[in-house]
Amino acid sequence: MKKSKLILCTSALLMLASCGGNPAPAPGISTLPSEPAQSSEAPVDIDLEAIIDSIADQEDMDLLVWCAEEILPTVTNTVNDFVDEILEYYEGEITVTLNPVGEGTAATNMVTDVESGADVYFFAQDQLARLNTAGALAEVPNLFAGKIRNENSAGSVGAGTLNGKLIAYPATEDNGYYLYYDKTVLSEEDIKDWETIIAKAEAQEKEVDINYSSAWYNFGFFYGAGADSVWSTNAAGSFVSYDDTYDQEAGLVAARAMANIVTSGRVVDNSGVSGAGDNCIALVDGAWDYGAAVTKWGDKLGCAELPSYTVGGKKYHTGSFSGNKLIGVKPQVTEARSVITSLIGLELNSYEAQDARYDAKGWGPCNKELVASEKIQAAPHLQALVAQNAYAKPQGQFPGKWWDLAGAIGSSVKAAGKDATDDDLQGILDLYHASLDSCLDA
Repeated sequence: MKKSKLILCTSALLMLASCGGNPAPAPGISTLPSEPAQSSEAPVDIDLEAIIDSIADQEDMDLLVWCAEEILPTVTNTVNDFVDEILEYYEGEITVTLNPVGEGTAATNMVTDVESGADVYFFAQDQLARLNTAGALAEVPNLFAGKIRNENSAGSVGAGTLNGKLIAYPATEDNGYYLYYDKTVLSEEDIKDWETIIAKAEAQEKEVDINYSSAWYNFGFFYGAGADSVWSTNAAGSFVSYDDTYDQEAGLVAARAMANIVTSGRVVDNSGVSGAGDNCIALVDGAWDYGAAVTKWGDKLGCAELPSYTVGGKKYHTGSFSGNKLIGVKPQVTEARSVITSLIGLELNSYEAQDARYDAKGWGPCNKELVASEKIQAAPHLQALVAQNAYAKPQGQFPGKWWDLAGAIGSSVKAAGKDATDDDLQGILDLYHASLDSCLDA
């Protein structure tokens, strides 16, 4: 049996140059049956041998795969084993290089230079429209789309769908956030509201980590108060309109809550376990950091939905985004490359691959059978995520510039200070809203 050449690259990947162009359009995957991509519960079998045997020109190829560094060993094993299986039938040589590139960086690198970017890569769902516009996503073949729709949650399939077409392979349904906390310092009663958490931190000179300068995280304050930002795209994926209420009454409630909380001398603008200090007692983070959180806090670790905050005597539960990580496959210039990269994308979506990522790093699956399994149902961090999702909004598509504008609200509120007046805070929101037109593509 021929063996694939798999290259594991663990050094940081240099930023891609911006001079490259997009690849030529893919010729389509004629070897894959063009069955309807309807959603049914009937199992869809993939005949690997038949698919590969029908490739006319089985050329040698070099492929590049990107994934987060924390799951690099797991993805390496998945891809290595699968490419070896492919080579039972494929006549050419397949060389695969894996590089540690996280979901956010991957999207930025891909839109900067699609041609030099990865052939298969993980990314966060909010980048779907941006990647599609850049020509960095090949449509999922019909036969594969049918299998994905049958086996994965409707939410995860919807996350990879744009204008009715499935253009990305679901990877997780855990791309939301909740509270990690130290159970030796904070009780289950303490974590119900931010005011108590902050008071405990101040009394004991402890640290609370909230990434308030990130639009993804500070959205929770706005959504919890009833404000929202909704963006619409045209058929080409360009952003053409918005409905944003951050500058209205609910937005002012959110800004006041942030001023009350983040201006505490105990709050650190941080989103990850790796950046948390030794005296951190509470952290807003997600399932991707569960393994690191267990390592840091051990038996002291607690997981829970986000706390509430109080403004004007009224209590509001902190909201959040709920979402998914996805797997993108770049359009290819030959049929053989299109087939092989699509097969790798499908394999990374499989029950086995999702299970391996959960076992290795606690990544929450979207495969329906795996989600229903006993071990997933008993996972404390995923149960915290489920509880928080009752207050979460499924993450839609946002212009890239929006993330900067909305993130700056948190930094501006912190700079305004705890004594900022409502007029001060409204001015920050008005400035933000006045800049939204600059995010439109047309």
